[in-house]
Amino acid sequence: MTHLDPFAADVVRVVVGVGTVVVLPLGIRLLGDRVVPQSRLWAVAGLFAAVAVWLPVGPVAALVVAPFALACLVLAACALRAPDLATTIALVTPAIGAAALVAERAGWGLLGFGGDYLALTVPHMLFAGFGACLITGLVTQAVPGPAARLASSAVPLGVLLVLVGYFVSDAAELAGATVLTVGLWAAAAATIRVERARGLLRTGVVTVVVSMLLALWWALGEATDVVHPTLSWMAVTHGVANAFGFVLCTLVGLRLVPRPAPTGLTYTEVGATKDGPLPAGYRTLHVRHLLGRSSSSLDARRVGEALLGWDVHAAAHVRLEVDAPLASPGVHATTRLGLGPVRLSEPCAVVWVERTPERTGFGYGTLPGHLFRGEEAFTVEHDDAGDLWFAVTAFSVPVVWWARAIGPLTVVGQHVYLRLLAHGARTVLRAGVPAGVA
Repeated sequence: MTHLDPFAADVVRVVVGVGTVVVLPLGIRLLGDRVVPQSRLWAVAGLFAAVAVWLPVGPVAALVVAPFALACLVLAACALRAPDLATTIALVTPAIGAAALVAERAGWGLLGFGGDYLALTVPHMLFAGFGACLITGLVTQAVPGPAARLASSAVPLGVLLVLVGYFVSDAAELAGATVLTVGLWAAAAATIRVERARGLLRTGVVTVVVSMLLALWWALGEATDVVHPTLSWMAVTHGVANAFGFVLCTLVGLRLVPRPAPTGLTYTEVGATKDGPLPAGYRTLHVRHLLGRSSSSLDARRVGEALLGWDVHAAAHVRLEVDAPLASPGVHATTRLGLGPVRLSEPCAVVWVERTPERTGFGYGTLPGHLFRGEEAFTVEHDDAGDLWFAVTAFSVPVVWWARAIGPLTVVGQHVYLRLLAHGARTVLRAGVPAGVA
């Protein structure tokens, strides 16, 4: 491979710095804390990488870039909360770039590559990977349509194909560049429909059309004998245009577009878990777990009140954030499942509460940011035989692509979660007094 000349190498360093200190934190902010935890530490981690690229190759440079690599691993873990495939790829690709950067700064090889090839992988993963895929995901959500749907598939596929082309052949890389170009041009067509910040967004549209023509020219030349630009020339033209003219201008433009705060339930069949019937078009669930035989009405009332006071969730060690000590219509409750950055936040709002001698409980419905759309009810029921039951009735459909993809596994996870809550209800029953709120 032709080596970068000194000027082009310095340009790449500047582009990497802009990517890690500006583009990555800006994109994370656009995603919001429902996808990625918001913190100034993202920019701080990026600053380590921006400094490391100017240090001499060796152990010190590799050590300086380590915080950025760690941050990128955390970012990749957040892909579990991504709303679509394009955003998922956007969150994963910086970790690939960070691995290449650590290897290049240490003077190591990585998967058979080294030197300038690794150095160029970093901006490619930051801008074609993170930047382009993130823009595609954001535009698809803002202005859905045929162009956006094409972009949402072609851009992440093109990024992955180009990456695979590194290991396969120049012809495979050309195929990836072609798919990526089609996807980015489709994203550009969708971006034109965004109403605000038109100057910046149009700059991005024009830039990506021209810069991807250069990418196709270079990829075609690498795969054939067609005369094409040098790698250094591509770095200071295509690379700079993509970084500043397309990704940076488009992300700033999207940042300036007013984004209404998500409010309101995400489904229309409010209250169906209380009175029924459960609506069609959803996956439905009704399970009952026995809490105790020959239980008294006092037991039923006590466990029911513990359920309304969130103590059943506390006894099950389920992390729940609520804005009122008792369940009542309108109260927000956010369940947080998982560990660290992999924790999933599932916001809901209570839509009904019932207190009768036979049944006590509540139902809540999903809010924007939940993995599913629908309603779930938790009740403590005292039957004619005196048996006490913990019952759950729900209807839902997944709204994120990976939850739809894993299909039945989500049902298994739901049953495990409900067994955990039933165990919490039994703990409250055995304790004789409500468990304390965690």
